Amino acid sequence: MKTSATIAILFLLFASVAQAADLAEQMDRLAKPYIDSETVVGMSIGIIQGDKTVVRGYGELSADDSQVPDGKTIYEIGSISKVFTGLLLADAVVEGRVSLETPAEDLLPEGFSMRRSEKDQPIQLRHLATHASGLPRLPDNLKPADPYNPYADYTDQRLAEFLAGHQPNKQPGASMEYSNLGAGLLGTLLAFERKTNYESLLQERIATPLKLVDTGITLNAEQQKRLASPHIAGGTPGHTWDFDALAGAGAIRSDVDDLLKFAQAQLDPPAGKLGAAIDVAWRVQQKPLDKNDFAMGLGWHVARDGSTRWHNGQTGGYHSSLFVSRKLDAAVVVLTNTATGEVDALAEQLMRMLAGAEEKPREFAKQLEVAPAKMQRLAGKYQLAPGAVFTVSVQDDKLLVGLTGQPMLRVYPRSETVWFYKVVDATLTFQVNDSGRSVSVELFQNGVRQTAKRVEKSE
Repeated sequence: MKTSATIAILFLLFASVAQAADLAEQMDRLAKPYIDSETVVGMSIGIIQGDKTVVRGYGELSADDSQVPDGKTIYEIGSISKVFTGLLLADAVVEGRVSLETPAEDLLPEGFSMRRSEKDQPIQLRHLATHASGLPRLPDNLKPADPYNPYADYTDQRLAEFLAGHQPNKQPGASMEYSNLGAGLLGTLLAFERKTNYESLLQERIATPLKLVDTGITLNAEQQKRLASPHIAGGTPGHTWDFDALAGAGAIRSDVDDLLKFAQAQLDPPAGKLGAAIDVAWRVQQKPLDKNDFAMGLGWHVARDGSTRWHNGQTGGYHSSLFVSRKLDAAVVVLTNTATGEVDALAEQLMRMLAGAEEKPREFAKQLEVAPAKMQRLAGKYQLAPGAVFTVSVQDDKLLVGLTGQPMLRVYPRSETVWFYKVVDATLTFQVNDSGRSVSVELFQNGVRQTAKRVEKSE
């Protein structure tokens, strides 16, 4: 005969399972429009609410792999890497190796130098972690050999050349300007201080202590198989990104399972120095300097509610969102293999849902359907300028357009002859003859109209 205590435990267990099932149902309801509208190809979502954790997957890994992503699917997390970099700074502070006020120039190795602003104010480490350094978003000598992998060949040498030649024109701490350069420099400086590289520092100080088994930069063969294929908006294949000297700005790859462990550590920091560092990074370290600024911890943006910490990230084929609230004892992770900021709205919806708000599924504009036969009449090559040819083709009932030297991108119909891009603000208008076959196409972008005539002889 079951005791009353046993019955109570079973009741709580069943209640917890029912609550998790209800949470999963709400997640599905809010996520479904993003898949149905083809806004994203594949997506993994994780939620923490008190003692409940739910992970769900949606869509597919790619057009060639219909497998549904899950909590172990690996994605590039882009600028969420900055949160890890901020925590590495907090870790160094707790260890007594640096302070938040340590001048960045003090950690430069031999052969590196930095100029100060005209007021002779050094850039401090806290400035780099809170986007208040006055450094530009990107260095002016970032000139990648491969534009689809823009950070891969930005080495320590190039960073040294930039720092030696750059004359800051803004006083550190006077304004906030988002800077990949600043965050990347911070990660590099912290690695210099430990006489190691960013990837090794990340593993030693954060990933291994928190048991983040799939969080890092270089993937082994087994992890590579779990890396979701990258896409850009519209489902066109995208590109993975590699980092060298600026790894701290966006190099990390991870999965939902690991990021939920990381989020849980923010909600309930472990005992010891790492937990103390998490609290240092969590605290507001920079108040807004302009009405449009967010307050910041170290790497963290502080939401307008003053409680929630968040960051998002995007690379050449992925987008990520991470929200954590100690007040709600809740967290949301959204990872997708499509480079589109649209999913940030989903992460915010999920966070509001956890706060008790009634959230309705997002409604995307219904896409006009154009018969494949009519699309075929637009297919062909169009001369825009010498050496610049538009190639228009139909693949899997989708219209794809590529300019010489650029990838094929999907375009979407406003009518049978007017099509638009989702990845850039541009429109293509096809002029057709009496038989419906196009004879030219007009590109409208940035207020400029250019006409490209069909290369082949039209009917």
